[in-house]
Amino acid sequence: MSTSSFDNFAWLTNGFLQRLYIGITTVADNCKKIFAASFEVKTMKRPNSRGWYAAVAAIIFIVANNLPYLMRFFDLKRFLPSLVVLGFRNILEIVLCFFGVSFAHRFGFKRSARELGLRAPVKRASVFSFIAALPMLLAFAITSSVNPNMTFLTVGVGCFIAPFAEEVLFRSFMFRQLYRRARFGFWLSALIPSVLFALGHLYQSNDFWELVGISVITGLGSILSCWIFIRWQDNLWAIFGLHSLMNLWWEVFAVDNTALGGWLANAARLLTITLAIVLTIYKNRIWKPMPIEAENILMSEDDEKVKGENTERLSFAKPALI
Repeated sequence: MSTSSFDNFAWLTNGFLQRLYIGITTVADNCKKIFAASFEVKTMKRPNSRGWYAAVAAIIFIVANNLPYLMRFFDLKRFLPSLVVLGFRNILEIVLCFFGVSFAHRFGFKRSARELGLRAPVKRASVFSFIAALPMLLAFAITSSVNPNMTFLTVGVGCFIAPFAEEVLFRSFMFRQLYRRARFGFWLSALIPSVLFALGHLYQSNDFWELVGISVITGLGSILSCWIFIRWQDNLWAIFGLHSLMNLWWEVFAVDNTALGGWLANAARLLTITLAIVLTIYKNRIWKPMPIEAENILMSEDDEKVKGENTERLSFAKPALI
């Protein structure tokens, strides 16, 4: 995957999501204005607590997790291929995450995109992803033949749209809200979405031991992605690129029907993970740090400071109002 391909994907994704986001938020704002005018509601803007961010993250995940029931209700698979329906569901998951960030923080589209790590540097993240995934490409290219059943939809949805939606929902939205905003600490913040991520892959097999293997691989992979995400200053493109390319080589060479794989596949995957860890540890030596990389972290800290100051003002003013 070339750097320009990732740049084009990022540009197209941001453009499409921005138009979709503007349409949804316009409708939501109009409904809010009508509701407020009807009941003459006047509220004072209060700072949000850490529990508020955790609650919003939980609600958005529950809604996203129930989207398959919505798909079944409309019976979309009668009219569209299952992969198209899955792609549509993934897009709705991404939109829900944008809405969740906007609702929780009162952000516009650009701030919401930054909160989700979408405005982080793309080029160095794509180079990192390609180098890290090279062991899987080389191992599979030498030992396996090209998948004859591969189609535009299996690649487009399974290797790009679905991984992108998963990284947005589980890592850049849920993990980041729990870690940066709710301040749950790394392990708890990473463990919650990782367990949910692993449970979401249990459909791949009915065999008990295969399910155990799939759960371990996807769960540990999710924790690793959370770690890479914060070490790359909340850069979504780093973990999306790695996830996408690992899926792509798995699909192109028809390694396995599940995320489990055989000994050779897991050896290649282990080399990729090791290389990704080494590149991440020495990231600042390999790539010169950029001010924009720390912007997400600084903005999160600044928001918390402002909210803390507002809370102090409110608590200080409270006795005078009694």
